[in-house]
Amino acid sequence: MAGALWLVFLSVVLQISRADDRPNFVFLVADDLGIGDVGCFGNDTIRTPNIDSIAAKGAKLTQHLAAAAVCTPSRSAFLTGRLPVRFGMAGTDRPLAYAFLAAASGLPRSEVTFPQMAKDHGYQTALIGKWHLGLNCKWVGDHCHHPNKFGFDYFYGFPGTNAPECDPDDVSEGGTGATAKFITNIVYTDFYVWEIAVSLFLCLSALKYFQYIQWKTVIVLSVVGWSAVICTYVYWANGRVFNCVMMRDDDVIEQPYDVSTLTPRMTLDAVKFLEERKEKKEPFLIEVSYWNPHTALLPYKEFRGKSRHGLYGDAVEEMDWSIGVVMATLDRLGLTNNTFVYFTSDNGAHMEIGDAGGWNGMYKGSKGQGGSEGGIRMPTLVQWPRKIKAGTVVTEPTSQMDIFPTVADILQAPLPQDRVMDGRNILPLLGGAKQPSPHDFMFHYCGNVLHAVRYRPKKGNVTWKAHLASYPWAPGTTHCGDQQLACFCNVQFGVTFNDPPLLFDVTNDPTEDRPITADSYPKYREVLDVIKKAVEEHKQSLTEVDNQFNMPLFFPRPWLQPCCNFPSCNCREDVDLSSLEIQM
Repeated sequence: MAGALWLVFLSVVLQISRADDRPNFVFLVADDLGIGDVGCFGNDTIRTPNIDSIAAKGAKLTQHLAAAAVCTPSRSAFLTGRLPVRFGMAGTDRPLAYAFLAAASGLPRSEVTFPQMAKDHGYQTALIGKWHLGLNCKWVGDHCHHPNKFGFDYFYGFPGTNAPECDPDDVSEGGTGATAKFITNIVYTDFYVWEIAVSLFLCLSALKYFQYIQWKTVIVLSVVGWSAVICTYVYWANGRVFNCVMMRDDDVIEQPYDVSTLTPRMTLDAVKFLEERKEKKEPFLIEVSYWNPHTALLPYKEFRGKSRHGLYGDAVEEMDWSIGVVMATLDRLGLTNNTFVYFTSDNGAHMEIGDAGGWNGMYKGSKGQGGSEGGIRMPTLVQWPRKIKAGTVVTEPTSQMDIFPTVADILQAPLPQDRVMDGRNILPLLGGAKQPSPHDFMFHYCGNVLHAVRYRPKKGNVTWKAHLASYPWAPGTTHCGDQQLACFCNVQFGVTFNDPPLLFDVTNDPTEDRPITADSYPKYREVLDVIKKAVEEHKQSLTEVDNQFNMPLFFPRPWLQPCCNFPSCNCREDVDLSSLEIQM
């Protein structure tokens, strides 16, 4: 009897010990930050000392890949550990991302996220900042795609994104006016909206002329059709009011939001969350999802004109300051040693917008190019002093989708067994293990089109990358010039599909300047055959799913529009930033 009691006591002690041993989690996610914009990845003109400090105290991942080169699919893959094409968040070509808060598209409720997993294991969870994965489904208050439905106990931020129309003043090139003009061109020219609407009206008129339908039917269908056209135009032209919305949990607290105060307010809220968790002795997972340095570029007044790269550099340095405040708070609260900190960007720098975009270093390509290194190779750092040795460098191919299974391993939580998981546990690599990537193959999509494949053989020091597609880069550049917002995915937008694929060794030729040929490498065809077989097996693993960006779901519905102080849709959050200003 005494022996049995002793075993029970020992079991309880061990369980408590394991619970106390679990780390906290802090995820810091930039928006459109290029790998060449950060000091520890080679930039020597933009000041990022706080980000660089994470690298010095932890691990730098030099071949860490986003699952997409555009915000919405990339972020959905990060949270779920799965390729967006598996659950309808990959887009087609246009659109590639969630654009309207009044649209019904968003992250499907069937998906499981790692914040939900952490919450199920007793963690307090929070998302501060950008969501961009949908809001409502059937009515304005159902919040079926809201962060609170996917494991975040607390949400303070913007359910959409920071876009150029959120700038109240800049109506010049690259500002609100230019964006509205560009988007209107996409909607009303590329989608042939006017032509379709007029053709529909003429068809209805013809049917009435031949007495197949009544005038009542003509009028009703015409009103519906033209209302859809006009409504869409109203939403595009008034994006600042309808899309630049700030929320705290379920409540709209600012509309339109003031971009210039977003980062300080997010920082203040993050500090408050950390202090409350420390006071209550609760384990936590927090994601601080920055707008920086996505356009509109409106950093707080204290940071304007301080960098050597205009508003873009100012926005990066503002984010670095915020990260410094978060890290200093962890130190002050005695939480640093047992906190897993992860810093990354959602996709590469947006090269097409010139000075308003960043730099992807030596890597070719830009935001939107799902198969290019510049679009998907992310500046990524991980710090966890208890487990990760300072100065660790991970050169093996890894993915943002790996965070889900890595967190699961840390929490000793089982992975979902009813779906394909594309992420892999990279904790051994972060711990300094000398072993190849857990990924034999990585599939790089542009929308729902496969553009490139990575192949890491278990033996040797080589990572092959086959480019199935090539982009219509402007002469002398690796982006699509100023006539397009970004490169897109299919032939009608100038993409060329390569047969055979272009093959590179991105371990030893990361700039992809030396294509592999049958003449330069005897096993060239053997490598391509292995990749071809992997692609066939991968495609067999895909199942048909609802596309969240089809036209009926993508376009806005007035009854889904969040609005404070209806019908003006205008409100302001009153926040005292003086405590943070002292530290700036």
